[in-house]
Amino acid sequence: MILLSKKTVEWICSLVLLAIVIISWGFVLYAARLSALWQLQKKYPNRL
Repeated sequence: MILLSKKTVEWICSLVLLAIVIISWGFVLYAARLSALWQLQKKYPNRL
């Protein structure tokens, strides 16, 4: 087992949490974009 200092472990945990937050926001923005596109296609079916 690799011995890591407490500061290193906290730094790795914070990076993992930051990556999770960024990925989840990416999913939220992608879903919002798809939802808006679907609503526009329903409202203006011939323009998109």
